[in-house]
Amino acid sequence: MQSVGVIGLGPMGANLALRLADAGYDVVATSRSEVTREAAAQQGVRVVGDVPALAARLRETGSEPVVVVSLPAGPQVRAAAEELLGAGGRFVVIDTSTCAPADARALAEDLHARGCAVVDAPVSGGPTAARAGSLSVMVGGTEDDITAADEVIRAFAGRVVVCGGPGAGQIAKACNQLVVTANIAVVAEALVTASALGADPAAVREALLGGYAASRILELHGDRMLRRDFTLGAAARTQLKDIGIIRELTEGVVDNQVFEAAARTMAELVESGGGDLDHSAAVQVVERRAGHRLG
Repeated sequence: MQSVGVIGLGPMGANLALRLADAGYDVVATSRSEVTREAAAQQGVRVVGDVPALAARLRETGSEPVVVVSLPAGPQVRAAAEELLGAGGRFVVIDTSTCAPADARALAEDLHARGCAVVDAPVSGGPTAARAGSLSVMVGGTEDDITAADEVIRAFAGRVVVCGGPGAGQIAKACNQLVVTANIAVVAEALVTASALGADPAAVREALLGGYAASRILELHGDRMLRRDFTLGAAARTQLKDIGIIRELTEGVVDNQVFEAAARTMAELVESGGGDLDHSAAVQVVERRAGHRLG
């Protein structure tokens, strides 16, 4: 079996590790958090204590191993890559994290100088899709690096789209997060509006799913909002980090006014203490503004 390492065992990383193991890979994983390492181990993931130990385990295979990275942002990805390379050996690095495109390009330049392959491959679909192997993966990288990473990526992807060279996958993910941010806010507003006007918001959601208003956000996050299930998923503070990436990329380029209105809703959620909730908890901000609570 080909060996694959996973760095980062939050909800996405843990489910990626489980999916890759189901696909027949010999998976070893680690994270900085003992809590997430223990939780992953309880689910059947083979874990080690740190990145150097992971690198040592992978080097035992004698081949050029693949390492999948699932971390919060560019600085953490950079730190993990430095630890990996410091342990010696060459790797194919698949970075599924959401980072600034400039970070992805700089990482690619540095890893290429060390003889490693690397692709930025941010994902969309959440932990459930990671476990099912149905993620949408937005890939940026050189042709050779994409070829080296392709088989492993397809083990957890339902759709793979090559968007260009290094950093292009992260540009696509920024656009994805732009749409997600706006969609979460407007779904929350639609459900609160329906309830405040006297309709059954669950029935309204069901009706909207049959027409042009249908979306994955309405389907999954709308359900979360109605059930008030704000367990992770994707943390609101992570969404706010992504909002910062979008703003940095688009400053002086485009004026995304709809996105900015939605971004203020997410910022208000984090500022009010909801940063560790799933980003669907933005409905709480809409409820406060409306003076009306769902359910």
